[in-house]
Amino acid sequence: MAQSAENVYAQALFELCIEQDSLDGVFEELTALKGIFDENFELLELLSSPSMGEEDKHTLIKNIFEGKVSETVFNFLNVLSDHGRAKLFDKIYEVFRGLYNDEKGILEVEAVTAEPLGEKLEAKLKAKLETQSGKSVKLKKTVDKSIIGGIIIRYSDSEIDGSLRKRLDDLRKSIDSCIA
Repeated sequence: MAQSAENVYAQALFELCIEQDSLDGVFEELTALKGIFDENFELLELLSSPSMGEEDKHTLIKNIFEGKVSETVFNFLNVLSDHGRAKLFDKIYEVFRGLYNDEKGILEVEAVTAEPLGEKLEAKLKAKLETQSGKSVKLKKTVDKSIIGGIIIRYSDSEIDGSLRKRLDDLRKSIDSCIA
């Protein structure tokens, strides 16, 4: 089965980082680059453009990134631009982040609450999730007043909806089915 381009590039970079023992540093650099590219998305478009020559792309990358990123990341950016894949950077980053988290035993979890999560409750939630998953939990807290109360937990491809909004919706559906 053929793999997507972002999987191929992310896997190749990941394996290189493992060989070079540079995984943590490269991940930090890619995370910083994601922030830069999110703010300057036209830079990725330019680096992917077939109308811009390879030499011009290399010069642009050199002028912006040389000496500011590791040789591994610098070369990776050049490879992406050479193959017109720079616009896939976000997808490549997401795949790489998943590989990194698996390697480091990290579980990224989003906790959605109607009000900001207090420190004590956050610590208890994090401890419970770490115990259940056997991984170190990186918690992202989001406030969404529309859930009314309770909590929604999202991780990997899973969602646990313990919100009051969900319970009220379920109750409404139950009443509707009894009446209908």
